[in-house]
Parts: sequence; structure tokens; C-alpha cells
Amino acid sequence: MDKATSAIIRSGLYAIAREMKSAMMKTAGSPIIHSGGDASAAIFDASMQLVAQGNDIPTMMGSAVISTKASVEAIGAENLRPGDVIISNDVYLGGGNHQPDVQLTRPVFVDGRIVAYTMTRGHWVDIGGTAPGSFTPVTWDLHAEGLRLPPVLLYRDDKPVKDLFRLIVTNTRDEGNRVLDINAQYAGTYVGDQRIAEMAKKFGADTLAEAMREALDYSETLMRAQIERIPDGVYEGEDFVEPVQAPGWPTDLIPIRVKITVSGDRMTFDYTGTGAQVRGGINCPFSVTCNSTWFTVKAITDPSVPINQGCYRPIEIICPEGTLLNCTYPASVVSGVTETSPRVIDMLLTTLAQAVPDRVVAQSNDSAFSVIMSGADPDMARARALGRKHIQHIDPHGGGYGGRPMRDGVSAIRVLVGNAGTTSVEQIEHLTPLKVDSWSLVPDSGGAGRWRGGLTCERVYTVGFDEATLTVMAERGLVAPKGLFGGEAGHCFTARVETTGGDTVQVPSKGAYVVVNKGDRVTVRPAGSGGYGNPLAREPERVLSDVLDGYITAEAALASYGVVLDSTGKSVDEAATRARRDEMAKAAA
Repeated sequence: MDKATSAIIRSGLYAIAREMKSAMMKTAGSPIIHSGGDASAAIFDASMQLVAQGNDIPTMMGSAVISTKASVEAIGAENLRPGDVIISNDVYLGGGNHQPDVQLTRPVFVDGRIVAYTMTRGHWVDIGGTAPGSFTPVTWDLHAEGLRLPPVLLYRDDKPVKDLFRLIVTNTRDEGNRVLDINAQYAGTYVGDQRIAEMAKKFGADTLAEAMREALDYSETLMRAQIERIPDGVYEGEDFVEPVQAPGWPTDLIPIRVKITVSGDRMTFDYTGTGAQVRGGINCPFSVTCNSTWFTVKAITDPSVPINQGCYRPIEIICPEGTLLNCTYPASVVSGVTETSPRVIDMLLTTLAQAVPDRVVAQSNDSAFSVIMSGADPDMARARALGRKHIQHIDPHGGGYGGRPMRDGVSAIRVLVGNAGTTSVEQIEHLTPLKVDSWSLVPDSGGAGRWRGGLTCERVYTVGFDEATLTVMAERGLVAPKGLFGGEAGHCFTARVETTGGDTVQVPSKGAYVVVNKGDRVTVRPAGSGGYGNPLAREPERVLSDVLDGYITAEAALASYGVVLDSTGKSVDEAATRARRDEMAKAAA
């Protein structure tokens, strides 16, 4: 095949994947999908290898490498026919990442044979389970986390299997939006089916298959070349995951360990030594650990390499079963993908700092940081207009992203495996009985460094529900994100409820839901991030700019950076700063 045709088909497949997600977002019912973009779309070849994806949610895409193959093999490719769509979310039987992320998989037929598969995955704001919003780590086992869907056919001949469809949506707390979300995901798979079929008819099915093979080989070649630039060696690291915080539950930090071997154009990640799986929803299925590993390698190499399954061929992953990072049934997993996975990535980046210090960042907030409120809408007019009485509201939040080798960290952003947007204030107040009183960056929450850590943000709500459940899922509530190469740590997570009765209730980062009432104020603040490099090496002018911009306080400028401001607070006292920094450097020596 000539290179031009190969490149046209490869680029076309990525364009189709993006169009599939666009179709989903335009027709979904849940704000987290249609506005936040917590959904993904991808294309697989006839052998179920990932060949193209959109700019979507990394954790959905990595685990889809495993879940798509599991879905097709469970039904049997020979049993599929045009218009079939498989649904699945099960982490043990379907290779999923957690149950709120539901996948639809569709075979694409051309001239009677399967030439590809299209896949969409969306985060459902409720899938049943013990807590409204289906997102609490305080669960004894997987069954408390919501409806398990092993790979089964939801559509036959492009028509829903009505009994199964009804069974699924009836077991969620927001049936109307579930119907809309399922239809939106179906629409995404259908759009992909039509576009790929058109491409196959234009270029020929055999040419399409060959182009897919070349795309995989091309990305593999580029990735191997990137890995060869990493110094050979064995790099070992360890960290921990914070436990579920519930009365009477274990309180010990859970160790995670890795040994990374770089040899030529291959990398091996061995997680032997990681702690055993635990009670509560912080365990990772193997698909999530694979994704965390693949994500990290892609992040430290070249982001311009077209991402597909070829990127992962040079990477071997070893992880014993029954551990936190390769749990077995019936371990709970709901926040393994949203909180434990970023902790794994942070550990890998810190470990690889020994090899590629110019390609890593300091520790980050490491959380999807979801705030979920659920209750009956007291506004009857709004309930009638929107066709639903009971509200499931999930609000993702951004925290700090660690300081980087040549620039400051990013403030108020969801990082690493999460890529969904925070819900706008206007949309929250239009669709829910919540009022957003403030939304602001938090000064000093990013660790000091030659390159400062990104700041977290704080959001304050006033509750308009008569009563509702509040669930907060976060990370780094116990130990702050660390800096690198002399950078300081950032702030920990905090959340609290101030009741109308005058009490203040602290909300743990990984606890059960609490009940809030009308007039209560809820304040949430994800963790910040660590700084990169010695704070005393930061130019005083940058420190001054941070003070004037409200990123750090004058007190932090003095204590962490050794920068003394003049009496106006708008200029640097250069002589006093030199003396202060000399004093601090001698004390640290």
C-alpha cells in the first residue's frame, strides 16, 4: 500500500472516533457526558486490537483494550450479525474498569464479514448499588457497587432487546437519563459503523485491514524508538494508597511497589510486593493497572505518537493476583480507577525520575474528585420540565498538577487518567437545587519549588434539597502530594459541611455518604500538588508575580522562597532577599 493511502485511512479512523464521541455528547441526557465529556469512543480492528481513539478519557481507553476483546469473545464473533450491540461493565467478566463506566461494542460488517468494531463508553451517574450516584468506597464487595453487566446483547438488528433494556434502566435511580445515555452511546457506535463501512467501500475491505495493521506497526516502531532513549537499567520505587475511612475499618496505608526494567526498546513493570487487596472500593482490576502503566509510558515518551494498541506492544506488565493492583472477585473497585490509578502513575513518575528527570512531574492531586448529591427536586416546575423528580448530580473537580521541569504546575485541573470537565455554575443552578456561592483558587496550595506546583480550587455550595445524600470521593486526604528534587509538598484534600444548626462536619476523602439538608453549606477542596526543584532557585520576580496574582501569600514568599517584599508589598527588597536566601541555604546544608 502506498504511504499516502495508509496515512489517509489512519487519520480518517481517528476522525471517525472523534465524530463518534461528538454524536454521544450531543444526544446524551446526563450533564457529565453531554457537557463534561466523561465518555470515550474508539475503533478496533477485526482482531479486537485498538487502532484509533478520540481525545477522550485515558482510563476508559486503556481498559477498553481488554474489555472489547472480552466482550466479543463472550458472545463469539461467529454469533454476531449486523446491527448487534454488546453491553458490558463487569470488571471480572468483561474487563471493565468500574461499574459506572458502561461500554457498548458493535461489529462493523462489510460484504458479510466483520472488518472492525466500534466502541463507546460513558460514565453513568447511577448504576444502582448501596449509595445514590453509585460512587462510595464503603462497600463490602462488588455487588454493593451497582448492577453488574457481563457482556450481553442489548441490541439485535439495531433494535433494543426490550426486556434487558427495561431491566437495566429500572435498576438505576435516574431512569429517564439512563435511556437517553444508552441511546447516545448506541448512536456513537452507529455513526462509527456507517463511516467505517463507507471507508471500506471506498478503499476496499482488504486495504482497510492492511492500513489498520500498518497503523499498529507504525505506532509500535515509534514507541520502541522512544523507549530506546531511556537509559537502560532497573529502577525501583514504592508508595502507598490511603485506605477507606469508615468506623472500625483498617487504617493502615496500603503499600504499592514497582520494579521497572528498561532494556533496549522494551520496558517491564513488575508490581510484585504490592499489598493484598482490601475491603472497600479502592482495589484495581488488572485492566486498570495496565492502563496506568501504558499511560505513564506514553506520557514520558512522545505525545505525538498516534495512540493505539501498537504503543503497548513493547511493554510487559507483571502483577500478582489477589493484590491491590490485580484484585480478584469479589473485591470492590469503584475508586480504583479514579483514585488508586493516579497514585500508581505518581509512583511510576517518581520512580522514573531516576532515569528521565526532565520528563516527569511532581506529585499531583491524584483524584477524579467527584462530588455527588442526590435527592428529590423540591422545584415541581423544574421536575416536570425535565421529566424527572429525583436528581443524581455528579460534579467533577480540578485540583493541582505537579510542578514540571521547565514550568509551573497546572492549577485547578483534573489530571492523569481523568479528562472530564467540571460542571459550570450556570448549569448546576439551572438543573439542580444547588447554589454555588464561590469557586476560587486556593493560595499556597501548590508546593513551593523552582517551578511551583499547581493550585487547587475550592467550591462552596448552598444546599436547596430538602434532604440529600452527599458523597465525596477523593485522594490525598491523609498525606500531602510530595515535591521533586527539593520541591515542597502541596496541600491535602479537605471537605466540610456547615449545618444550619451551627455544626461543622468534616467529610473524609474516602468515606460513606452523609445526609445534608436545606440551607447547609458544603465546601470541597481537592489536594494541591508538589513543587519541582529548590524554591530558593526561583527568580524573585516570579515569586513577586505569584504574590500579586494571589497564587501565594507574602508569608509563603518569605518562608518558602526566601523572598522579602518591601513595605508596599509590590516590589522585592533585593538586599534583604539575598541575605534571607543565604541564611536559608546555610540552614539546609
